[in-house]
Amino acid sequence: MPMKNKLMGNKKRQKEIPGFNNPMIVYIIVNLAINCAIFYFMVGVFPFVNNNPVKKYDWPFFAYQIIWIMLGIAYKKYLSIRKQPIGQVVLRSLKADLFAVIFGIILLIILREFKYSIGFLLWLSACFILGEMIFISIVYAFKEAQYVDLAIPVEGHDSLNSYGHPEVPMNLETTRTLQQLLEESGGEKLVRFLQTNIHLFVSSSLIIDTTNRFNIEKVAIDRYATIINLKKVNEIREINAFFAVVNDRLPLGGIFVLCFESKSQRKRRIIGLHPTMRNYLYYGIDYFFRRVLPKLNLTREFYFWVTNGTNRSLSKAEVLGRLYCCGFEFVIDRKINGISYVITRKKNPPNRLEVFNFSPIIKLRRVGKDGKRIKVYKLRTMHPYSEYLQDYIYKHHNLLSGGKFRADIRVTTFGGFLRRYWLDELPMLVNFMKRDLKLVGVRPLSEQYFKLYSRELQQLRTRHRPGLLPPYYVDLPNSFSEIQASERRYLEACEKRGTFITDVHYFFMIIYRILFRKARSR
Repeated sequence: MPMKNKLMGNKKRQKEIPGFNNPMIVYIIVNLAINCAIFYFMVGVFPFVNNNPVKKYDWPFFAYQIIWIMLGIAYKKYLSIRKQPIGQVVLRSLKADLFAVIFGIILLIILREFKYSIGFLLWLSACFILGEMIFISIVYAFKEAQYVDLAIPVEGHDSLNSYGHPEVPMNLETTRTLQQLLEESGGEKLVRFLQTNIHLFVSSSLIIDTTNRFNIEKVAIDRYATIINLKKVNEIREINAFFAVVNDRLPLGGIFVLCFESKSQRKRRIIGLHPTMRNYLYYGIDYFFRRVLPKLNLTREFYFWVTNGTNRSLSKAEVLGRLYCCGFEFVIDRKINGISYVITRKKNPPNRLEVFNFSPIIKLRRVGKDGKRIKVYKLRTMHPYSEYLQDYIYKHHNLLSGGKFRADIRVTTFGGFLRRYWLDELPMLVNFMKRDLKLVGVRPLSEQYFKLYSRELQQLRTRHRPGLLPPYYVDLPNSFSEIQASERRYLEACEKRGTFITDVHYFFMIIYRILFRKARSR
C-alpha cells in the first residue's frame, strides 16, 4: 500500500507541473519534416504506374499526417523526453503509429475508387516509424552523452614485492594438479609464460576458474599475492565489479592474471583459416549482435535480456581500460591459442564505475570564452574506458610529430574514418547553434591542456569564442610550440583586423588547404 500511494503521489505531482502533459511543438514540427522528406523521396523511387504520383498522393498524404499527428498527441508521443525512459517513449510512439496505420488503411479502403496503393502506405509508414526511432535514438544519445575526460590516476606503490608474502613452494601433488589445469586451459605455452613472469606454484598464488565475483569475495583480504583467473573476461556479467573485488583482495603490488578473447581474435576464430562467404556472413551477424546492439540505446536492454551480458565481444582497449579504471596497471601480455593472457599489478584502490550505456555521443569539458566551462559534443571514436589508458599508451606507443600516438589501440576502425574526415565533430553543430562555438576559431581545450599554455596566450584565448574550424589547418603545425604560435597569429589578427574579417580570410584558406593540399585530421 505505501508503494502504491507513493506512485499515485508521483503521478499527481507530475500532473500538477505546468505544461507537463502538453505536447512539444518542436517535436511535432521535426516529426512532420521527417515524414515529408521521406514521402517526397519515396514517391521518386517507388515503382508507380501513375506518371505523376505526387499529384495523386499529396492530399491523402497530408490527411494521413493529420491523423498521424493527432494520434501522436492523443498517445502523448510528443511529451518532453527529459525525464522519460527511452522504453516508455518508444512504446508510446509505436502505439500511436500502429493506430495511425490502421486508420490510414481504413481511409484507403473507403477511397478505393481512387486506386490508392495500400502497399505504398505500409512501406511509407514503416519508413516513418524508422525515421522516428532514429530521431528518438539521436535525442537520447545527446541526453545520455557521457563526460569523457583524461583520467589522472592516484599514484600507488610500484614494487612487485610490496605485499611481503612468503613464497612457500606447493607440495608436489598440488603442483601437478594445478599444472594440469593450466595446460588444459592454455597448454605448455601458458605454463612457461606464467613461470617466466610470476611466482606460480607457491602458497601465495591462487588459481581459479570462475565468472562469479562472490567466489572471490570468500577469499580473505591480503591472503594471496597473486590471483590467476582462467575464465575468459568475455563471460563475466559485471566486469568492473569482478575486477574491483579482486583488487580488494590483493595487497598493493599484488598480481592479477586474466584472459580474454579480443574482437580481432574472435574475428579470426569465426572466419577461420579458409574464409568462405558463409563464415563472413556468420561473422557479420555475430558482430552486429555482439558489438552493435549493446551500444544502441534502442536495443541495449533487449541484448542484455537475451544474453545476460555473457560471451561479449570485447576490444583489447576496453579490457585494459577497465583494468586501469579498477586500479590495475599493465605489466605484460601474451597471445596463446587465440586467447590474450594479461599480467597486471595492483597500483591503486578500485574505481567502481560500471558503464552500461556506451552512447555514440560523448561530452567533453572545455574552456570557452571568458573562461566559461562548456560541454562540447562529439561522436565517440574510441573504445569504452579508453580515457583510462593515457598512461599505458604513452609508455607502450611512440608519438608522431604532431603529438598524436602511433598505432593508438584506443581508436576504433570506424572512429579512425570519422576522425580523418571530421565526421566525429558533427555533433558540435549543436554547440554552434548554442553559440558556445563559432565557425572559425581556436580549438576548445580541456582544462589540463589549457594550463600548459602561457599565461598571455590563455588570456588571449579566453577573449574569443572557440571554433569548429581551427587555424591548425592553415599552418599544419607539428609540435606543441608551433601549435601555440599558429593560434597566437590567428588571435592577434582577430585583435588587429577584427574577428569577422579574420574568420572569413581563414575560412577560405582552410577550405583551400583541405581541398587542394589534402589537409586531414589524424
